[in-house]
Amino acid sequence: MEKTDSNVAGIYGLLATFFAREIDLKQLEMLRNPEFRDLLETLGVNLGDDFFKRDATLLLEDLAVEFATLFIGPGNFISPHESVHRPRDDGDYGKLWGADTVAVKKFIEATGLAYRPEFGGMPDHIAAEFEFVQKIEERMETARSDGDQDLAENLKSIKNRFLTEHLLAWGPGLMDKIMTNATLPFYREIAALAKNFLQQEGELIQQQAVK
Repeated sequence: MEKTDSNVAGIYGLLATFFAREIDLKQLEMLRNPEFRDLLETLGVNLGDDFFKRDATLLLEDLAVEFATLFIGPGNFISPHESVHRPRDDGDYGKLWGADTVAVKKFIEATGLAYRPEFGGMPDHIAAEFEFVQKIEERMETARSDGDQDLAENLKSIKNRFLTEHLLAWGPGLMDKIMTNATLPFYREIAALAKNFLQQEGELIQQQAVK
């Protein structure tokens, strides 16, 4: 699949949505739309026939339980925050509101973007990081449409730096843990999509660096 600014931003947006909270009926209906199903299959996502045939209410209940089990607890859940997963030389990791939380918050605010008033999560939540890159991609697309190549290049540099310093440094490892612990195809497949997509983004950064 050829990647354009528009569909790159769209993928980041989808990932942000799916990791921010459990999916609702409107999102389930979108996912079950034949055109959207074809798009997911193009991206290598196979949710299985049961996802499309099962009673919607029962499926949403199962997905909500899976989301809580994976990311909220109680029990042995996976905290989806950079400061918990990314090792640091100074030892300030493995906990919420660590040094990387502060670093991500400062990075995002330095670009002029702000968190939505209703956002109650931490700045280094995986969904917040995905959404930040989505917004940068959208700004890049607008800049290119307006013919402002200098701004577009500056935004690309911001995106690449954020990916290198943050999302690529811990995101793929988080996805491995999700794939290992997920019991339903949905989160296992979405995590696989996220990991593969991040790896492609990392490879693109490396290719750009040697040009």
